[in-house]
Amino acid sequence: MKLLWLCNMIPGDVKKAITGKEGNGLWVDHVLADLRREEDLSIRILCPDAVEQSGVLDEHCSYATFTRKAPYQYLTENEARFRSQLQEFAPDVIHIWGTEYAHTLAMVRAAQAEVFLDRVVISIQGLCSIYARHFAEGVPSGTVHGMTLRDLLRQDNLSQQRKKFVRRGELEIQALEKVSHVIGRTCWDRACTQQLAPNACYHFCNETLREPFYRGTWQYENCRKYRIFASSCVYPIKGFHYLLEAFAQVLKTYPQATLSVPGKNYLQVNALHQNSYQKYLAKLTRQYGLEDKIEFLGSLDAEGMRRAYLEANVFTLPSTIENSPNSLGEAMLLGLPCVAADVGGVSTMMKHDTEGFLYQGTAPYMLAHYIREVFAMEAEAENMGFAAKHHAQRTHDPEENCNRLLEIYSEIAL
Repeated sequence: MKLLWLCNMIPGDVKKAITGKEGNGLWVDHVLADLRREEDLSIRILCPDAVEQSGVLDEHCSYATFTRKAPYQYLTENEARFRSQLQEFAPDVIHIWGTEYAHTLAMVRAAQAEVFLDRVVISIQGLCSIYARHFAEGVPSGTVHGMTLRDLLRQDNLSQQRKKFVRRGELEIQALEKVSHVIGRTCWDRACTQQLAPNACYHFCNETLREPFYRGTWQYENCRKYRIFASSCVYPIKGFHYLLEAFAQVLKTYPQATLSVPGKNYLQVNALHQNSYQKYLAKLTRQYGLEDKIEFLGSLDAEGMRRAYLEANVFTLPSTIENSPNSLGEAMLLGLPCVAADVGGVSTMMKHDTEGFLYQGTAPYMLAHYIREVFAMEAEAENMGFAAKHHAQRTHDPEENCNRLLEIYSEIAL
């Protein structure tokens, strides 16, 4: 079988072939490694890079890169380049990983022009057309529409960012309306794709995550007591503003609690480079007196993230919308107690009260409540973490997921 992949980022093996350097470790790398062991599978990977180039990883796997601009900018030259790839490679299956970038529609149109449209399957990751509705929930209107100097120069405040999500969603819908096959894994993405792609066949397949998170198990005695960990504070959709409000409440009961998060310290960002959301988070942090209670971890690779999870006492997911967040899956695989907003497909991943705690996403006071519950459980929280780990091991089983993906490919190639 000849399989063509369209990726949003450069897989690690391709990056190493181009630059000689190891990649940052993507979850798709794990899937690719499993598929490359299939002797009867020939794979062509298309992925974005600064320049167009092509090469061979081995006799069964090749790659070609294409250029892109902003996620919402449609480039007709990519459609032409994709048509050329389809003509040359003649794939049995075209697997598009995600709908978030304009190149998804370019590939769908190229496949339609080359009469390959029935061979296209799109994996649902996030859905921009839906995410746009939840982009800045809980953020004051003045912040959403306000401008820092950086926002003004870049024409990129929160309101404009939301409009770009809307544009990406428009391209996404055009792509989904044309295809006959989609792959999903949650109740949320099934419901959404039934509305956005009513004529497409929905194939269920869970995700395989990054390899390091299959190693190790969280233990209460080894964690930093009362340490809260969140995976991102960059975009309002990740809900860090809600977490700051909840954290302030937690400190009333547990004044020794701390919060850690990857990324830059938004309190120290130069005014020339500070965006509206960073300014709002800085305001909240100072308002609640949290300046000395938050540790910013900088950029973390997979191993760094794994250590951060294992050091924490609880993982929090305060997002305003998610499908099946990898961060939650990673935390569950490690057996770390989790508190997550019940948004999107999160409830498909984790059962409330036995595998973790789910709360109403717009209720940071409930987030605070369940963080305190985990802290009060002390070592007994390992039982909840073990149940979460057991569930996650089934959900993210690499062998099972690879076999299911191959079944889907075979069904499409018939």
